[in-house]
Amino acid sequence: MTTGTGQWFPLSLHICRVRFQRPTPTCRDGRNNVISGHPVKYIYTKGDGASFNKTAVRTEVDSMSGEPRRARRRQVMWKTINNIAYRLYFAYRNRISRRENRRWTVRVARSPDPEPRPVLYVAWGRIGDVVLATGHLKRMRRWFHPSPVWFLGRSRVRPLVEPHVDAFLPFPEPAAHLTGSGVNPAASLEGIADRSFRCVIADIHTFYGGLFALDAVLAAVRADHRFVYEGYHLGEDLAPERPYPAGFEVVPKFEDGDGGGKDSAPGHLLHHNGHYIRRVLEHCGVESDDGEAWRPELDHVGSGADACHRFGIEPGEYVAWQPRSDNRRKDYPTARWAETIRAFPELQFVALAEPGRADEVNRTVPPGVRLIETSLTGVMKLIREARLFVGLDSGLSHISTVMGTPTVCVCPDSHLGYFFPYPESYGFRNLHTVSHSDYLPCRGCFMTCRHEPLTSTITRGALCLRTLPSRLVIEAIRYAL
Repeated sequence: MTTGTGQWFPLSLHICRVRFQRPTPTCRDGRNNVISGHPVKYIYTKGDGASFNKTAVRTEVDSMSGEPRRARRRQVMWKTINNIAYRLYFAYRNRISRRENRRWTVRVARSPDPEPRPVLYVAWGRIGDVVLATGHLKRMRRWFHPSPVWFLGRSRVRPLVEPHVDAFLPFPEPAAHLTGSGVNPAASLEGIADRSFRCVIADIHTFYGGLFALDAVLAAVRADHRFVYEGYHLGEDLAPERPYPAGFEVVPKFEDGDGGGKDSAPGHLLHHNGHYIRRVLEHCGVESDDGEAWRPELDHVGSGADACHRFGIEPGEYVAWQPRSDNRRKDYPTARWAETIRAFPELQFVALAEPGRADEVNRTVPPGVRLIETSLTGVMKLIREARLFVGLDSGLSHISTVMGTPTVCVCPDSHLGYFFPYPESYGFRNLHTVSHSDYLPCRGCFMTCRHEPLTSTITRGALCLRTLPSRLVIEAIRYAL
């Protein structure tokens, strides 16, 4: 069996059928309020969709002759099995990464360095992760002046960060997409091998996968200070192994109440970014803006009117739509997308695809929907001019939210609170998150589901997402319009 990245999963599981009550979902607006919701058999939601009537739950359990108890035992069983399976898969995948990253190893030449020495920011994160980091990236030149800021990351994120850095150094391809299997030595890595840096800052995603692909490079780079984040989730559901590179200062994980205030999403990555970078600045003796929320921004993305005219669409007269993501476990079923779009015959939906993926996306696009294949820069301009953006828990939803376009994000509970919805204190009222209300008790599982075997999640997508009725997405779109 293969995963979404085309890598083999070296574990065979006997799959049995688990019966459970299909839950009823909830849709939230930009203020995290419930747009609609209905009672479910075992769990009842209050107005905020986040607290539960435990007495009602207990009564239902007693009336079902122990069936919910058996269901809970099955959930514990699947959670245990899936965590073991994930640990084996993670170890296997990262064994490959470590073998491949030897091609990234560079010799460090001990030569004198000109002043001022650069600050090196290493970003293992993808598009959405880097969008969330723009709040501090755009300030780094001012913080570390007169040192220039260098950015080492995936080539796809260049349009997001290039205005904020002095040098963009791409990972070698195809490592920018997967785990570090470049055939030739990377010129960008050779460029950092012969100099010393003022400091090296690895982003908050480096602990997940990136530590295996980058550990040799990170260990070789010379700097006065080298920082890595402990991780935004330390449970066995995500990155059960974290071999922090030698010589790095590990900044402890953000905890609820440590700078987050009374926000609706205390574990959101925006809080982790703020916590991490503030600790880095303290260690480097750099003063930051006291208490300021580093709001992500993409102000450098200009008007998309020319892009609209080039593709024959009118600004403000279409709905930009992301049918697929890079992680198929986060993809909403094609049939449910079709139901959603059929509910709006008066709207023009425009499906967005990156170069090389048009044929793949076209297979999921209903009749009457326009498909546009363009670069990330072009996609951002089209999203800026859209009447509404409808997407997934993915980078384009972050781009749309940060640029201020009304956004409906169809989100699995598996990552709920870490990426979507945004904390209220950041003021993104244009974001409307749709998720399954009954899976709130098990949210944050990172897709090591307790309701079904891991193989089902990998091949069919997250259960909490694929069972989300299109009715809730339709209601969210109507609300956002």
